[in-house]
Amino acid sequence: MINIEKIKETVELKIAGSDKFIVDINVSMDNKINIIVDSDSSGVNINDCADISRAVEDVLNRDDEDFEIEVASAGLSSPLKMLRQYQKNINKDIDIVFANGRKLTAKLVEAAADSIDVEYEEKIIAENKKRKQTITKNETIMLNDVKSVKAVVLFKN
Repeated sequence: MINIEKIKETVELKIAGSDKFIVDINVSMDNKINIIVDSDSSGVNINDCADISRAVEDVLNRDDEDFEIEVASAGLSSPLKMLRQYQKNINKDIDIVFANGRKLTAKLVEAAADSIDVEYEEKIIAENKKRKQTITKNETIMLNDVKSVKAVVLFKN
């Protein structure tokens, strides 16, 4: 059986000293290894993925066990999975889908291991007013109440 800890140690050694970090490592029953890597700022390119793949292949023995390996960067539309991903998206817009089905787009203000603080605008009908008024709301959201969180990608002309 392929040892995930051995793979994790190998990848960590390969990316040590860079701003890259492991998001996820999975090994399926048929020995397909999936490694997802992200970066705090510089991004993860194809050469980074190839280097990580080669490093893992070097420590595993195909004579003992056949395997397939795939190394990828965390995509723009991938859900945020770990605190470091939340922290790199502070002051950026995120889409939140709650476990109860509620959806919210908000600016990520702060991130902790079990919660995030967000800020968003909401239109409400104020007393003695005919028109809706926009107010800024702040909310702390427990991550165990959330189904998924994704960074909002905006394309500017």
